[in-house]
Amino acid sequence: MSLNLVSPGVKVREVDLTIGRVDGANDQVGAIAGPFEIGPIDVPVLIETEQDLLQTFGKPISTDGQYGYWLSASNYLSYGGVLRVLRSDGATLNNANSGVSTTTGATGVKVKSYEDYVDNYQTVSNEALDWKFAAKNPGTWGNGLKVCTIDAFADQIFTLSAVGVGTTFADHMVGAGVTQAIDGRVSTGIGITSFHDGMMRGIITGVSTSVNAGDASKVDIEVSVKVTDTVSRSGVVTSITYNDLGFLPARTVTDVPTNTSIGSTVGKSYQSGSGLILAIDVTDINNDADSDIALGDIVTLTYPDGDAAITIGAGATVIGIAATTITVDKAITSAVGVSTAFTITRPGVPTNTLVNQIYIKDKEGTVDGEDNGLGTYTSAPVKDWYNDQKLGLSNSDISWKTIAEKPGTSRYALERGGKNDEIHVVVVDDSGSVSGIAGNVLEKFTYLSKASDGKMSPNEPTYWKDKIAGNSEYIYVGYSTAGTASGLVGSATTNSEKFEPTTNANYGALASATTFAVNGATTDELKGGKNYTAADGFAATRGDIINSYNLLKNPAEYNVNFLINGPSGGTNIWDSQAKAKALIEIAELRKDCIAVISPHREGVVGQPNSDKQTDNIIKFFDNLQSSSYAVFDTGYKYQYDRWNNQYRYLPCNADVAGLMAKTSINSFPWFSPAGTSRGALNGAVKLAYNPSQAQRDLLYPKRINPIVAQPGAGIILFGDRTGLATASAFDRINVRRLFLIIEETIGRAAKDQLFEFNDVITRSNFLNIVDPYLRDIKAKRGITDFVVVCDETNNTPDIIDSNQFRADIFVKPARSINFIGLTFVATRTGISFEEVVGNV
Repeated sequence: MSLNLVSPGVKVREVDLTIGRVDGANDQVGAIAGPFEIGPIDVPVLIETEQDLLQTFGKPISTDGQYGYWLSASNYLSYGGVLRVLRSDGATLNNANSGVSTTTGATGVKVKSYEDYVDNYQTVSNEALDWKFAAKNPGTWGNGLKVCTIDAFADQIFTLSAVGVGTTFADHMVGAGVTQAIDGRVSTGIGITSFHDGMMRGIITGVSTSVNAGDASKVDIEVSVKVTDTVSRSGVVTSITYNDLGFLPARTVTDVPTNTSIGSTVGKSYQSGSGLILAIDVTDINNDADSDIALGDIVTLTYPDGDAAITIGAGATVIGIAATTITVDKAITSAVGVSTAFTITRPGVPTNTLVNQIYIKDKEGTVDGEDNGLGTYTSAPVKDWYNDQKLGLSNSDISWKTIAEKPGTSRYALERGGKNDEIHVVVVDDSGSVSGIAGNVLEKFTYLSKASDGKMSPNEPTYWKDKIAGNSEYIYVGYSTAGTASGLVGSATTNSEKFEPTTNANYGALASATTFAVNGATTDELKGGKNYTAADGFAATRGDIINSYNLLKNPAEYNVNFLINGPSGGTNIWDSQAKAKALIEIAELRKDCIAVISPHREGVVGQPNSDKQTDNIIKFFDNLQSSSYAVFDTGYKYQYDRWNNQYRYLPCNADVAGLMAKTSINSFPWFSPAGTSRGALNGAVKLAYNPSQAQRDLLYPKRINPIVAQPGAGIILFGDRTGLATASAFDRINVRRLFLIIEETIGRAAKDQLFEFNDVITRSNFLNIVDPYLRDIKAKRGITDFVVVCDETNNTPDIIDSNQFRADIFVKPARSINFIGLTFVATRTGISFEEVVGNV
């Protein structure tokens, strides 16, 4: 080697002469396609047990013979192999969904798989989709599922009216305190029923502003805590401190005549436009002003006719009482220095009416300062909105508060100036059609984010579309916008029990500085799911099923050892032959698997004449191509379907594939799967066709392996022919499987020699890998002898110059016994055996 040293030193070089080895191969992987009840479309899902099959692809169904596919898959698994199952596509398939503009679900919604959703729906603009939620995969199975969501931004919304031109609502500060009197409210979360009297306090979480007279402004209030302060029911408040924004306490007003005149007074003179609150000296006719006037009263200030000053009008609220002086939240405008007399009247209030009124102090905390943003609102009794919300189910009564605490703004969004991004999602089997339990909560996803970059500490993505797509077993999220829900909203003139959703449909935006749309509590029922036919049957077309098998053409993508035909695949013999031919073509193309085929069902099942059955079977297989990568059988076995409590006739091709897999597990692939030792079928009660010896003599030369019922042995595979029509060692299953296994394992070892030099070292290394492997197979009775040639004789200079490497492997396969001759000779007593042995 070249040292490349310019000064004294030591250079170490490492040479690896151990490149490559023979690893064991899994040769127990089957594959089947069919119209299953649920599951992703055209995705080869690896199934290991019957329970996996049930959970992933649903149960066997009697309609249109769908059970044949499911039970064939189950039969193969019963022998110990693993199975790639493909749910075939269909023209009428549709996911159950909640349509945006329809109550029956949108048509043409076919989300085939998670990959299909990611490629075609996940990154699509929300408004471009015509469905809000869709079942995880197509079919009627999802009809009736309900998806319940909830988000929130305020427990209550109050609308206030501006006082006059130039006033603003900047004084209604976010973060200001809120106090509301409550009376007889049910107290929740303590495990018993009790009532709460006193005060409910919270903070303002949002304010919209207006500078025009008469315009409305909303104040969003989030309840933070309940405090049991004592409140006088007579209308006089004691020991309550208001923080910037306060509610006057609830009280009962009694015996107040309509439009009672309180009295006349002379108002103090203020400069025009001063904006100060008026203090009124009351001249009380009855000399009992304090009992006639209370905090929160709405009074009317009216000027005498002919006065030059401007009439104040109705709507002044009493916010202070001192002796015979009351303070109201209206400013008068009159000439400077002019004393004006006017009348105070108190509008009628129905007897024993509960009244909740609010007043707002300015940001300095005074009631007579300048630049007050004042307003009034009369509401229904206060509600803690989130605690009143239900999931909206028909067969169960579930409160959102039992699912999780109220969503709001995530820490991630809050740190970036975002708001209202959190959302809860619950999937419910309201009808019980999926889980068997009506009202069963199937999944809960809490504190997800509407922000596409939403995260939870430390760095877990929480964007709701992605999170549900990757983790839900039942739904995908599609279109997202504001919707309707129940809650509380009020205005200056009306009281309502309806939640007011926001209208900016900005789901999927970045969290930074985004106030996300809010829907409140919503419930969507999934509808419109369709199966394989217009009548919701399971009659998949031959073309759709073959398309599923075609996904397995590339051997580098999916490891498959057996292509299981399952049911015939059509209503006539030509359909069945077309499906069988397609599977054989795939096996021939891959050259690493075997297609396992049973005859057309109608030619065997229900045919009372066994000779006619024989003719039908021969006719079916005569039209199939010759191939050592195919195995044909005669059988339809009678077995019990415990899922539907019926006995069924099932094709035996899945059992034949299972016997080959079982032989690999218990013995070796090069052993024959036939006979009493290894060929017994599982779960077979009887056969639709049990050929006699004479009939078997007709079938076996035609490449068809009989399945027979023998007393004392059960129902067994009684042949090991491949579908090869010419005489060859490869017309036997054990030889074909021997070469499949050694070709795969030695082929993988050869890949490790790629890009090495074609020299003595590489060739010797390859021989040292292959020889021990083949000696092991010989010791295990797979071959009787072998020779590996990999030297200068087959790696000539021309081969080396063309960048090739050659190894010739000669193998003498072991042969299974197919025919046994037993000769019994009777001799006389005095005859020597040596005399007769050579003559027999």
